[in-house]
Amino acid sequence: MEDVKMGKMNRKGAGTFLRRMANSLFTGMFFAKLRRHLFQVAPLKRFLAGWARKHWRTDGGKVVFATFSGAIGCNPKYIARALAKKHPGLDVVWLLGTAEYRKCGGHVETGRAVRMWTLQAYRETATARVWVDNAQTFLLNGMPQKREGQLYLNTWHGSLGIKRLDTASSEVRRRYEKMQAVDVVLTNSDFEEQVFRESCFPDNRFLRFGHPRNDVFFLSDDEKAAIRTSVKRAVGVADGVHLALYAPTFREDAFATAAGQLDFERWANALAVRFGGEWKVAIRLHPHDAKAIADGLFSLPKGLLDVSDYGDMQELLVAADVGITDYSSWIFDFLLGDGIGFVYAPDKAEYDRRRGFYYPLEETPFPVAETEDALCANIRAFDAEKYAADRSTFLAARGCMEDGHAADRAADFIAGLLESGGLS
Repeated sequence: MEDVKMGKMNRKGAGTFLRRMANSLFTGMFFAKLRRHLFQVAPLKRFLAGWARKHWRTDGGKVVFATFSGAIGCNPKYIARALAKKHPGLDVVWLLGTAEYRKCGGHVETGRAVRMWTLQAYRETATARVWVDNAQTFLLNGMPQKREGQLYLNTWHGSLGIKRLDTASSEVRRRYEKMQAVDVVLTNSDFEEQVFRESCFPDNRFLRFGHPRNDVFFLSDDEKAAIRTSVKRAVGVADGVHLALYAPTFREDAFATAAGQLDFERWANALAVRFGGEWKVAIRLHPHDAKAIADGLFSLPKGLLDVSDYGDMQELLVAADVGITDYSSWIFDFLLGDGIGFVYAPDKAEYDRRRGFYYPLEETPFPVAETEDALCANIRAFDAEKYAADRSTFLAARGCMEDGHAADRAADFIAGLLESGGLS
């Protein structure tokens, strides 16, 4: 009997050793790109899928979060915070990219973190009761196929955006066909639901809860003042200096390299003429452009305040007195706060031809410029009363319902689903 028991223990120990060896291979930093490729190899995908169905049970208290940037951010971040506050005890897991995982050391405030494209990440995803994503992360090749009993909640990552979704890159549009795996989608307006129906979520269920990331604009004045102070201290802007944020949208033709030719000092001078005080202009690049800089593909001018690596875009928006973009959807979140927005779109006609807009830029509350001369003129001639009226008209026309309670609604929905065991 002892020999039999010892044999079982040895086999168990050998199995544990092999699993640890496999995990050490798949979590090594040197193998970051190799891991992602391996998880897309058809035989391995079939093996892992079969293993998951046979050996891994779904955990009724586990929620896995992911974002397209591989970081903790956007709507998922605020849902995870609300879950931790209102419904402690759940097993919250974040899938993080290599750089983000290394930065946090695997420790996050709202739960656990695992490195993306590892066996552990695959297992966490395959056994979670709920997936929460702001893009198409759980639909990428090599991710587990959704199993019976799992729920996929998608928050998307833009709201009231002007860029057409049905003309996105062919790779993104191919994933739209997989979007029916999504069970519920968070929305904030009539406009957004119409756009989703016509593009990536034609038959999915909508929950008009608002976008959790936008709750930050409805905090108390003292809470927002604390965020402003914290952000400015983190990015190196002195107290009393006004912050203007320039954050252009991503383009596949490396448009962000043009930022090196812009005269940001001239922008700051125009802001000082119109609004008074001292101004600092900061740039925030799209995650894909920021990665290109990290990879050495291009660089920004020395002395330019680059806040691309600041972890929370919404906190930056609270800290910014002025926001400037071309077509990025964050500017429509900015409407919910106290800041003033401008559009600088030097390639407006070309971008409209290639990507397309849902409505003309001139229908937004933002003064539109196609040259730096026009942008600075718009800043100096800014009409606050007109902007306020246009903002209210714009939000009402699109049926926007943001009220600062989106994260609580989403957290309660997830907790209720876990408790009841199914969609109601």
